[in-house]
Amino acid sequence: MGAKTALLMYADGDAAQALRHAVAPDRTATEALVRRLLPGLAFEAVDDGTLDRHVNPPDGILYAGVFPGLTVICSAQLGELQPGSLRPGWLAEGAGRRVILHSMHSASDFLGFAVWDTDGKLERALCLNPDQGIVEDEGARLPFEEPYWAGLRPVEDDEEPYPLPFHPLELGEDALAALCGFVVEGNPPAGMPDAARVPLAAFRLRAPKLTLKRSPGRPIPQPSALDVETHVGRLGNGLDVLILDLDGDNFLRAAADNPAGPFRVERREGDPNLHFRCDVTSRAEVADIFRGYHEAQDGWGDHDWKQT
Repeated sequence: MGAKTALLMYADGDAAQALRHAVAPDRTATEALVRRLLPGLAFEAVDDGTLDRHVNPPDGILYAGVFPGLTVICSAQLGELQPGSLRPGWLAEGAGRRVILHSMHSASDFLGFAVWDTDGKLERALCLNPDQGIVEDEGARLPFEEPYWAGLRPVEDDEEPYPLPFHPLELGEDALAALCGFVVEGNPPAGMPDAARVPLAAFRLRAPKLTLKRSPGRPIPQPSALDVETHVGRLGNGLDVLILDLDGDNFLRAAADNPAGPFRVERREGDPNLHFRCDVTSRAEVADIFRGYHEAQDGWGDHDWKQT
């Protein structure tokens, strides 16, 4: 199987029905969407793509389309993404609509999919691969999943047992069909929209000016204020370290051993000799410092910064 997806949809209703009428994206709305998703990041429009060919784009290119009742985003940032790691700002962009994430990769047999309701509440999330097993399994299982969990879709392998009770990519195709109305390599659902006829605007992204690095977790290029605020809120409760990095020599770093603090905050201003540290007792203080740095590389406030 060569199926790969890195897809996010915001749907007012049935995504498949909306795809059937997705004949031309609203260019102005689509460009505004990308600016909101990646605030402050420079980009340029390049040749359009289509949903069938660009559902898993390479790094540096983002495909998107704002259509009546539906928004489609295809980005490498969504590739092999655990649903719980979806950028808070990207989830919030779908407020008032159904949000659907679908990510699978044939090289690793990775599958991650999730659905949030119009209030932003998670309805279902599943993430698994043969190396790690079941990584996320939240919410009630959806009807298309039942045959897999019931043992009716085993992996047939004469050489050695497969580590999972079913193949993630087979479930992934059924999830894509049920949630989005089309497939990449699976059995086409009845009345499937022609993904080759769904145009997407393409944007070449410049290098990010700012990167939010988290441990554990993958870096977030050009984070929004919501991305930063949300992850500061996870310090000591799922995140050990958080860094807002300008270029490796200019950064803000916070660390915590537990949710109650204290929190160790460090900043570097280019030269290694310009490295300072302060300890704060509340997450709110950390948030204020990070907010200032995110907005203007400022916000040191009245804290007792000591050179290290």
